[in-house]
Formats: sequence, structure tokens, C-alpha cells
Amino acid sequence: MAHETLLTVDGALAVPAEPISMEEAKFWETKHLQQWMVEHPKAIAEGARVVAVEFNKWTTSAGKSIADRLDILAIDQTGRLIVVELKRDKAAGAVTMQAINYAAMVRRMSLDDLAEIYAAHLGEGTSPESALDTLREWAPELSDETLSPPRIVLMAGDFGPTITNTALFLVEQGIDLRLVRYQLYRLANQQLVLSVSQLIPVPEAEEFMVRPKSSPATQAMATQARTKNASIPERLVANELIAEGDKLKIVVPGGVAEDRETIRIWLSEQVERSVVTWRPDAKSPVIWAVDNKSYNLTGLIRRIIEQATGEDPRTQVWGPNWYQVNGVVLHQFVEQADKTATEGTV
Repeated sequence: MAHETLLTVDGALAVPAEPISMEEAKFWETKHLQQWMVEHPKAIAEGARVVAVEFNKWTTSAGKSIADRLDILAIDQTGRLIVVELKRDKAAGAVTMQAINYAAMVRRMSLDDLAEIYAAHLGEGTSPESALDTLREWAPELSDETLSPPRIVLMAGDFGPTITNTALFLVEQGIDLRLVRYQLYRLANQQLVLSVSQLIPVPEAEEFMVRPKSSPATQAMATQARTKNASIPERLVANELIAEGDKLKIVVPGGVAEDRETIRIWLSEQVERSVVTWRPDAKSPVIWAVDNKSYNLTGLIRRIIEQATGEDPRTQVWGPNWYQVNGVVLHQFVEQADKTATEGTV
């Protein structure tokens, strides 16, 4: 795989930096690379926040402990978990399956699990409740439903053709997998710098494929599968499924473990309490008729519950379950649109 060229410049003079390995620099995977990523999670993914390091609290359904350690567990601002596997210098062929195994275990996590994990990561007596509040500020739509399927990030100094080919295959199947390459350089003044760049997926991804590209229909289906992994507001905005200015109705779901009757009565006392206007902004897509302020889907429902009952929500609220578009629950509305789009490519 081609390496980048890094130059230090001084006017008309340009001096190439020397690429060196982590081993040459006497840097280690856990002590150095892992710590760099924890301190600079943007290198992992845009909008990433680290929630655990060297995570090993795995158990089987029978309660048996598993000794495997996940290098980094993070979360993005859509509320989805990110499984990060780090390798010093070139990644071995087994790294892909190792990361998939971690993702398979992570996908069973609940919001309660995540709150405890992040509280332990923060330390200093941080409570799970406080940790969860911090995560909600970072990812307003955070819920049990947003956590999975997790994104997989493999980070190494280099990847062989077997790994890149496997990664491309998984991406085409709708798996959110990223290959991120880092390179250490020594400058003329002996200072060391680290370059980090995402290799896959990229627009020129076909260059890494061992076999020919798939048909246009297969690529379209893969694109739709990846889109389904985005948050509901992102999908609604990206696909323009709701027009700006359209009205949505807030309806209390029948199955939630809140004080449903009290909330229903409170909403019915003033018509505007149950009305929002859509705006094409994935972070704050609704304007509440009560105060004409914009909210994210879950944040507004939490506020309504608090105002209606005088108490914090009893459960982990999932906003898309509380809104209706022409009588259809919002998350079902998106799923129907995805299904229609998929059938249209067959």
C-alpha cells in the first residue's frame, strides 16, 4: 500500500520527513498509541468520545467470563458505539475477525451497561447516572436503540491486501467498518510527528479490491444498508423524507413505562403541546409549538415528561417512538421508506 510523502518546508526548501516504525521509535501499542487515541479521539472518528479502555468485562449467556480485551470502546454523537482495535505497525490477518467478535459482544450492551462502563472510566466516584447525563449531552439521541449495530475501526501502521479486501467486502454488505492508517515520521530536527488517515471506505476504494467491483444494483443495496445504520434524524434529513415546515404530532406510545395517562392529559390541555414543525437539521429537527425553540427528538420528549409529571423520565426515552407522521410512528415511517427504496432496486 502506497505511503504518503510528508515534507517540512522553509521557503523554497522542502525536506522529506523520514517514515519510521513504532518499533524503531520504541513506542508501544498500549503505552503510547492507545494513549494518543484516548487523548485525541477525533483521530478515531469524527465526533468520537472514549468510554472505556482495555475493556474486558465480557460474560457469556451462562455467566462465564471471557478474557478478551477490547483496546478502546467509544461512542459517536449519534449514540452509536465504536469498537476500536489498535495494532502496532502492520496488522495481522486475524485482526478483522477479532474486531468482529468484539462488535458482536458489544451489540448486546444496554444503556445501563454503558453508564456503568463510562462511570468506571471517568473514575473518582462518578455515578452511572452522572456518566449517562454526560453522554446525553454529547449524544442527545442516545438510547438502547442507537447503540447498535456498532461501528468497527481497525487502526494500524499498514494493512495487507487480504485485510483491505475483506474490509471492502464487509463494507459492501452494510457493515460500518473503517480501516485507519497511522504513520510516524522523524523530521529533520529529530522531532516525531504522527499522521492519521482513513483508508477505507474512500471514494477510490475499488483500487484496493482483489476482485472486480459489484454490479450497480448490489452497490445501491449496500449504500442503502449503510444508510440504515445512521440515526433516524440523519436518515430523514439526508433522504428528505419530511418536508421543511411539515407538522408532526406527539403521541404517547402504549408500551413505555412512563406515567402515560398523566402525560396524555397534559398534552391534551393545550393543542400546541403535541405539535412540532419539522426542520432539516439532524441534531435539532423539530420546533415545538409551545416555545418555538428547536429540539432533538429525545430531548423534547424528556422535557415534556418532566413538565407533565414533575419528575425525571423513569426509563431511557427513545424520541422517534413518540412522534407520528400522518398517523405513522416516526421510526416505522423511516423503516417503510427504507423498505420501499430497497424494493425499488431489485
